[in-house]
Amino acid sequence: MPNKDLRSSQFPNHFQLESLELVNGLFSLTSSAFYLIDPNMQQKGIVLQGVDEKSDQAYRAHYKNLDLSHPSRFVNRSESVVCLEDLYREQTFRQSIYYKDFLKPMNIEHACDMFFRCDGIIIAVLTMMRDATLSKFSKKEIKELEKIQQFLEYAINLIYLPVRISQRESISQNYGLTDRELDVLEWVMAGAENKIVAKELSISLATVKTHLIHIFTKLNVNSRAKLLAKVFSEINSDGTL
Repeated sequence: MPNKDLRSSQFPNHFQLESLELVNGLFSLTSSAFYLIDPNMQQKGIVLQGVDEKSDQAYRAHYKNLDLSHPSRFVNRSESVVCLEDLYREQTFRQSIYYKDFLKPMNIEHACDMFFRCDGIIIAVLTMMRDATLSKFSKKEIKELEKIQQFLEYAINLIYLPVRISQRESISQNYGLTDRELDVLEWVMAGAENKIVAKELSISLATVKTHLIHIFTKLNVNSRAKLLAKVFSEINSDGTL
């Protein structure tokens, strides 16, 4: 069973939870995250281990554009496993704003990303981080991670994404949600504040609030807590988790 410290978000993330359990069991990590990537290179379907929600929101709001390992920088590349430090010279990495203002306050010294693709397009990323008590990811570990990446990428494409798409369609059919309302719902279930939802979906804050009103009405709830309880209850009832 997944570690109780793993925080699941939005639509069922059993596969993501189990994947994080796998890498945390095989490698010494301080924290990790698994998230999906939409066609606009935005994160969604986020599952975190050892990362607080405030730091996650800060990354998405302020620091993702400074991250040299962000998937948008690897659109036309083929790497499957990338270590952040290898993208810098050592001195430059320690002097970067991304390290000094974001990673260091989190006590993170080393980071490694695993990219998953479908038809050459990045669709998900698994991030692994280490603090100063742990060493940089070794060449041997990277080779092992590359092997794990092949297995997880196959499973994502064959099993996880089809199931997740089916669950999204089920919610839409049962409650008549539009595609954009489903996008908003996913971010709400990820724990994102309205301003983060607006930024990630490139819509106004007022539009986010309007979508939420429509979602509440269609699901016959009057709060976020009741919305989450109802959606998770329905998804869990299909026996797929």
